[in-house]
Amino acid sequence: MKPRGFWGLPFIVALVSAVCVSVATAASAPSPRDDYLAAIQAARNGNLARAKQFLPRLEGYPLRGYVEYELIKDRLAITPAAEIRRFLEENREAPISDIVRKKWLRQLAGRNDWDTFLREYQDIENDPELQCQRITQLLRPERTTPQAPLMAEIEKLWFTGKPLPAVCDGVFAAWKKAGHMTTEKVWERVRLAMENRQLGLAGELARYLDYSDRPWVTRWQVMHRDPPHELARLNYPVETPIARQIVRHGIVRLAARDPESAMQQWLRLKERHRFLGEDENYVLRHLGILAAQNHLPQALEWLAKVSADASDETLHLWRVRAALREANWEAARGFLAALTEEQQRQPQWRYWNARVLEAEGKKTDAQRLYAELARSRGYYGFLAADRLSEDYSMQHASIDASPEELSAMLTRPGIQMAQELYAAGQVVDARRQWNWTTRNLSNRDLAVAAVVARQWGWHDRAILTVGRSQHLDDIELRFPVVYRETIETNAQRVSIDPSWVYGVVRQESAFMTDARSHAGALGLMQLMPTTGRLTGRRVGLRAYSQGAILNVENNLKLGVSYLKEVLDRNRGHQTLATASYNAGPHRVVNWMPDKPLDADIWVETIPYNETREYVKNVMSYSAIYDHRLGQKPTRLTARMPAVAPANGENQ
Repeated sequence: MKPRGFWGLPFIVALVSAVCVSVATAASAPSPRDDYLAAIQAARNGNLARAKQFLPRLEGYPLRGYVEYELIKDRLAITPAAEIRRFLEENREAPISDIVRKKWLRQLAGRNDWDTFLREYQDIENDPELQCQRITQLLRPERTTPQAPLMAEIEKLWFTGKPLPAVCDGVFAAWKKAGHMTTEKVWERVRLAMENRQLGLAGELARYLDYSDRPWVTRWQVMHRDPPHELARLNYPVETPIARQIVRHGIVRLAARDPESAMQQWLRLKERHRFLGEDENYVLRHLGILAAQNHLPQALEWLAKVSADASDETLHLWRVRAALREANWEAARGFLAALTEEQQRQPQWRYWNARVLEAEGKKTDAQRLYAELARSRGYYGFLAADRLSEDYSMQHASIDASPEELSAMLTRPGIQMAQELYAAGQVVDARRQWNWTTRNLSNRDLAVAAVVARQWGWHDRAILTVGRSQHLDDIELRFPVVYRETIETNAQRVSIDPSWVYGVVRQESAFMTDARSHAGALGLMQLMPTTGRLTGRRVGLRAYSQGAILNVENNLKLGVSYLKEVLDRNRGHQTLATASYNAGPHRVVNWMPDKPLDADIWVETIPYNETREYVKNVMSYSAIYDHRLGQKPTRLTARMPAVAPANGENQ
C-alpha cells in the first residue's frame, strides 16, 4: 500500500507538464498592449480589416479609442453620423476627439450640411476657418440669430496681424455692411500687419480703404523694405496721422540696424516736417530701448526724455537696465521708483534696489533687503545671499499627495490613456494626451499629477506640470538627478562642473530625451544637427543622423564636449559660456563691455529676453544641483566673475 499523500511519479510528471503548458500558453498569449500596437500598425499600413479584428479583444482597454481613431480619421465622409457622435462622446477625454470633430466639421461644410455643422460645432479653439464658416451660416436671414454677439465676435477676429482664410472675407463684408468697419479699424489692422511683417496682407487690406487712401499702404510697404532710402528722399507731405506713422515705422526699422543713424534721420526730419509730441515720444521710446539693447551710451539720455506710461513695463525695465550698465546709480534709483508697486515687490527689482542702496553707501538698508531676499531660492535670492556671505536657502518641501489623491488621479481616463501610451513607447502621443488631460486642472491636481508622472519616471512632464501649479518647493521633483553616471563621466572627461551640465540640461529640455525645438535643436542638451556632427568629428563619435544625436549617451557626450568648447572660448568664464551656448559665441562677443563690468549687471543687460532668462536659470539651477548632488553649492559669485572687455582677461 502506498502511503497517504503520495500521488505517484506518473501523476507528478503529468501535473508538472500541465503547469508548464499553462505557463507557456500564458507567456505566449498577447497582452492588450500587444494587441493595441498590432492594431495600430495594421491600420497605419492600410490593413483596416485586420485592425478591426482586434477591437473585441480591446474592450475596456484605455487606448481602444486610439485604434478607432486610426480606422475612421480618413473615412469620415462614409462614416454614419451616429458612429462619429459615439466616438466623440466616448473619447472626449482625448485630443483625438478634437481632431475628429474638426475634420468632421470640414466634411460637413464641404457638402453644405450646415444644420449638422451648427449642431456639432462646439469647443473649437484657434480655428478661424471653422469659426468664419459658422458665423457665415448664423448670419443668414433665415437663422434669426441675434446680430450683436456675432458682430462682436467678428471684430475680435478682425484685429490680427496674420492672414485669415478666404471664407472670412464674406464675414467681414457683412460686418462692413452693418456699419462696424470704420477707416480707423482698417488702418489699425494694416498697422498690425506691418508690425507682423505681413506686407502682402497689408496690401490686401487696402481694398477696404477709399481710393485716395490706398497709395499710403504702398508707401508704408516701400518704407518697410528700404527705410534708409525712403527716409532720405521723403517726397510726400507728413501731415496726417498715417503719414507720420509711416515715418515713425521707417525710423524704428532703421534703428533696428543702427540706432544712431536713425536718430540723425529723425532730427533731420523734425527740422523739415511738423511732428507731434506723441511722435517724438514714440521715436525716443523705441530708439532708446534699441540703444540700450545695443549698450550705447546715448540710451540713458534718450530714455530719460520719454513720457512714460505706467503700464509700459518694457520701457521701465530698459530704463533701469541702461542706468545699471552705465553705473548711474542716481538714475537707476529714480527709474526703480517709477516701477509699479507690484513690480517693485518682485525679487529682481528688490535686488537691484538693494544694489543701488549699497552703491550709494546705504549699507544698512541694502543689507535689510538682501536678508529678506536671501531667504528665497532662486537667482536673485542666491545673489543676495552672496552679498551677505550667507548659505543658500533651498526650502525643499515635498508635495504631500495622499494615497487617495494619487488613486483618484490614476482613475481619470485621460491619465490612464497617457500612462498606457507612455508605457507603449508612443511618447509623442502620450505627451499630447497628457497635455490635453491636464490643461484645465486645478493647482492641487496639477501637483498630484506631477507626482504621478515622476512615479512613472516621466520627468519632463513632472517638471512642466508642477511648474504650472503653485507647488514649486519640491526640488526633488523639479530637479531630478537622472543620467548621473553619464553626466558625471562626461563632465570629468573634459574637466567641467557636472552641476553646471545638469543646469544646462534642466533648462534646455527639462530631461525630455526626444526634445526638438522649432529651430531644429535636438535632445537633452538641444544640439543643432550641424553642431552635433562637427563636435562628433572632434571627439571621434559618428553622429550624422538626427536619431544618433537624439540618443541619450551620444547627446550628453556631444553636449558636454560643446559646452567645454564654449567655456574655453570664453576663457573659463561660466556665465559667458552659458550665454554662448544659448545665443551663439558671435553674439556674446558683441555684448562685451568697454570696461570691466560686474557679471550680475552684464546678465541683466543681455539684449535677448530668452538668453537673459536662460543664463539666470542655468546659474541658479547649477547651485540647486550642487545641493541635489550632496555638495555645498558653489556661490554664484564664483560662477559669475566680473566681465572684462573682449580684448581683456575675465576675472
